[in-house]
Amino acid sequence: MHLHLRLGIDHVLEAAERRSPMGRKGFSLIEMMFVFVLAGVIMAIGFPRLKNGLEKQNIRSSKALIATLAATARGAAIQRGCAGTLNMTTDSIWVTACGVTGNPPAASVQVGTKKLVGEEFNVTLAPSAASVVYDPRGIATQFQLRWITIIGPHYRDSVIINEVGKVTRQ
Repeated sequence: MHLHLRLGIDHVLEAAERRSPMGRKGFSLIEMMFVFVLAGVIMAIGFPRLKNGLEKQNIRSSKALIATLAATARGAAIQRGCAGTLNMTTDSIWVTACGVTGNPPAASVQVGTKKLVGEEFNVTLAPSAASVVYDPRGIATQFQLRWITIIGPHYRDSVIINEVGKVTRQ
């Protein structure tokens, strides 16, 4: 019985040996085209969502940076015992306060580095006022509400600094 089974598969084995060695290696052109079309469809769906998510994240990061620099300006005013200023333009934001070294100290020096939000986050700032000045107690010198609108290519959001100089909405 064993010999009978062996004879049944001989013709299958011989047919496999007769095929050329290049007969079935790799993928056919149809299979490759299908894979590329499928990958293209997936990318066409995914890339816009990824781009929108990145833009929203850049706006959130800009808002957090503005809140951090407002706190830095308040802290510098309190620590140094003089006015601290949060300065804003359409593409940058920075903090200045009185100097602490020299005889006499400089009237105004930059605290930290100037943040180029337009370049770093691809957004534009639209502040309601060019600066927020804090007195040595950390309170804004002008009792008025200020807002900074952050404008991206498709989305916008804002940060509100209340009348006493505290960030209330970010």
